[in-house]
Amino acid sequence: MIKLFICGISGRLGSSIVDEVRKSSSISLIGGLVSGKIDSPNSSPSLQGIKIISDLNELKEADAIIDCSTSLDLAKIIEKCEEINASLIIASTGKGDFREIINKDSLTIPILEAPNLSFGIAFLVNLLTYVSEKKLSLKKINIEETHHNKKIDTPSGTALMLKEQLKDILKIKDIEIISNRDESSIGTHKINFYLENEILSIEHKAFDRNAFAFGALRLIEWIHCKTPGVYSVDDALNN
Repeated sequence: MIKLFICGISGRLGSSIVDEVRKSSSISLIGGLVSGKIDSPNSSPSLQGIKIISDLNELKEADAIIDCSTSLDLAKIIEKCEEINASLIIASTGKGDFREIINKDSLTIPILEAPNLSFGIAFLVNLLTYVSEKKLSLKKINIEETHHNKKIDTPSGTALMLKEQLKDILKIKDIEIISNRDESSIGTHKINFYLENEILSIEHKAFDRNAFAFGALRLIEWIHCKTPGVYSVDDALNN
């Protein structure tokens, strides 16, 4: 059994991952981290029976850690993974640039960067490579992303990742991101390719957070036995 620890366990994504782990025969949940004061263990039905801590120093062992928090210190989480030799999945976005510490610690532990845990998004990225091989007379490209209005980062980490992928694949520098927020959207990303008198659009839409939680478990199982290094969801999709 893979011993999993969740940073940001009380959030929307963290709670969804908890529900999926309860169904798993290969992953066991050993606890989770929250920021600030710990509420009563019975305050959230989904977290009953789980060891919740607010100080990462209390964590002594884990096989894998997933960070899906919005405010917890990613540098400290990476350092803890190195200390206890745990693999790490970074599913949080909007925390700033931690490239230097990620590159350093990936020499000793496997780190998977997943701004979006959906394998559908990884497949979409693969489609972009196919589009790049075609001789399309592109006039412009933009990305539309829609999420719930509680999402902290704008644009989304996935939209920024798609923009970088497009810039790299198609060698186009000017790509606009249009961000929309509403009451209920889980996550929608749409890429519009403007051609001569027509538009080609590729869209990914998540209807339920369980899509991300299901992807998280597949990634935890995949990264667990990998050698040290930096990995992506695309690596897991194609290997």
